[in-house]
Formats: sequence, structure tokens, C-alpha cells
Amino acid sequence: MQSIREMPFVGGNEALDFVNTAEERGHPDAGDALATPADLRLWGVRYGLIARSPTRSKDAEAEFERAREARELLYALFFARVHDRKAPPAALARLAELGAEAYRAATLELTAEGGLRWRWSRSELATIRHTAVSSAIDLLRRPASPRLKQCPGDHCGWYFLDATKRGNRRWCSMDDCGQDAKNLNRRKTTSARR
Repeated sequence: MQSIREMPFVGGNEALDFVNTAEERGHPDAGDALATPADLRLWGVRYGLIARSPTRSKDAEAEFERAREARELLYALFFARVHDRKAPPAALARLAELGAEAYRAATLELTAEGGLRWRWSRSELATIRHTAVSSAIDLLRRPASPRLKQCPGDHCGWYFLDATKRGNRRWCSMDDCGQDAKNLNRRKTTSARR
């Protein structure tokens, strides 16, 4: 697993990139880039959601735990969507609670184009969780789409929105999982010729 400092953002959506801070849940070699509140803060700073200002350590630890809980809930909901399964009612109820909390903490403002958007404080660590939850709700309230995909790469499982014209993106990244698959196919082809 890459560190938060090196992690690419390949999901095409705040919620997907947040869920992608862990990989292949349940596998013995699975990795989690969010090991500390500092990792959460760095992710939010890199994503442009929060400023670098410090949060009290007690509050940061509690928010870190809430953020990880929300991340796993979002993972389960995206997993159900991608694999054409019904989302558990308890998961939807919890998402509704997190969504209500997120919207209570936000302000609604006009965009330059005249639309509306939710805005959270850039000094609060909870902004990361609130943004991810809001983004997930926006994504999941739409009808299921084959453009929401899960990378089949070895020990990956990252989610992404396929924005290609033909809708044929297969990997989270051609530089990582896609290249690994190409290399594996080359080795198999070479071995088969011998």
C-alpha cells in the first residue's frame, strides 16, 4: 500500500478516492493508508478539502475513528452497487444519519455558474468525512451505472468512475494495476512458448 503522501487519486470522485485509502479488504496482505489522524489530515490537505491548521489531538483521534467507520460503510455500499446487490437497510439508515450530520455542518452557497453547492469549513477535520459522505450520496442516488467500477488488480479493489468515451477502462490505473496485468500476460505468453 502506498503512503498517503504518494497515493494517486484515480477514483474520479471524492467518496471513491476516500474509500480507496484501503485496498483489498479481508486479504492478509491488504493495506490501509489511513493509520493515524495525521494520515487523514494529509489526505484532506492533498485533496484540497482542508487547510493545514492543527486540530486538538483528542478531537482528531475521535474524528479519525468516525472517518474510518464512514469509509468502511461507503465501501460496503459501493461494493453492493458494483456487484448488483441490494444495499442492507441498516447501511442505508447509517448513511442517512451521516448525511444528515454532514448537511447540518455545511453551508449552501452559489457557484459562479449560478448552481448550488455544499461547503464545509476548511479548518475542520470532519470536513473530509462530510465531503465523502455527501459525494457518496450524490453518486448512489443515481441509477446504477456500468461506469462505476472496481479494479480487478491483484490485491487492489479500488473504485473508480470510468470517464472514457467508450466506457472500457478496466484498471484503477494503467501505470499500476494495468501494467502489472500486462507484465503477467507477457510472462504467461513467454512461458507458454517455451
